[in-house]
Amino acid sequence: MSGLTAAGKTTLCVRLAADLGVPYTSASQVLGALLRRSDREWTPALDRRRTDLAVERAVDAAMAERLRDLAAGVFDAWGLPWYSDAAATRIWLESSRVSRLRKCYVSYLQRGTPKTFAECASLMDAKDALSRSVFRANWGFDLFRDRRPFDLLVDCSAQMPAATVEHAEAGARATYESVVDALAERHLLDRPRRPPAHPTSRSSVEWLR
Repeated sequence: MSGLTAAGKTTLCVRLAADLGVPYTSASQVLGALLRRSDREWTPALDRRRTDLAVERAVDAAMAERLRDLAAGVFDAWGLPWYSDAAATRIWLESSRVSRLRKCYVSYLQRGTPKTFAECASLMDAKDALSRSVFRANWGFDLFRDRRPFDLLVDCSAQMPAATVEHAEAGARATYESVVDALAERHLLDRPRRPPAHPTSRSSVEWLR
């Protein structure tokens, strides 16, 4: 699963892995482990270490090895679809900048460390720009433009019409159901046992191959 900052990758991946009973692997967690940090999710401090391209390549190598060795799993990683040719279904989670900004705002609100929209925009833009430059330098692809590796594109932009916890939770459910339906229709997985909390409108999905 790939997508820009605050697209909703981690929320989707964690739930999908839990419902399917398979391991969840996050590039941010791998980076934290390599740097011997306790961060369980992305922080600005982690990104300050990503300017060392050798560290980033070590993360990429570890992620590629796990994808190759695990029989099943959900992988939350920016560049993995480009630099690994292992068998997998590659999903790009699309979300407009406005939608991602609202998700970022609500995410910090839920953590109890609220930020302004301006602060969220600054964090998002800095992380996206750094990731774009790192992957260009190490692998030669443009994170913003290149969708060639992906099998499925899921656009959840419309699922966040306002920056509220209610909209964030409803949007996450809708996106999850869209992904599960798309994969089940292609017989790539059985539908997880846990039903949605209530009916939701689906996100837009497009099979690219």
